[in-house]
Amino acid sequence: MGRIMQRMWNFLGFEEDQPPGSSREVSGTRAPVFSLHTQRTMEIVVLEPEAYDETQSAADYLKTHRPIVVNLRSAQKDLGRRVVDFLSGVTYALDGHMQRVGEEIFLFTPRQVFITAEQAREETRSGTLFPID
Repeated sequence: MGRIMQRMWNFLGFEEDQPPGSSREVSGTRAPVFSLHTQRTMEIVVLEPEAYDETQSAADYLKTHRPIVVNLRSAQKDLGRRVVDFLSGVTYALDGHMQRVGEEIFLFTPRQVFITAEQAREETRSGTLFPID
């Protein structure tokens, strides 16, 4: 068991002192054994739903921690409201964030992605997401 632990420590960069004349000479500073890159590529999904059934795939994207932009410009008004209502509920359940970023364009993000916009704060104070005709 001791040899397995020693191999694990060696893998992590904690090596035992080696006898002089061994093939590996240790210099004053040791290079890292490996590098951890924790930053990953972020994907933003853009959707233009034409039917209510497409909202489930949007919810699935949010569940896998992908932000989505929903463009409702070509959607019927009733469909647009239903899509926003549904995705708002999904976003709330996942502790995410929602923001209107343009006329009939909405951004839904998972909890790890925060939205900051001065214009958005003013629109939120005004009350409605959909203008009344």
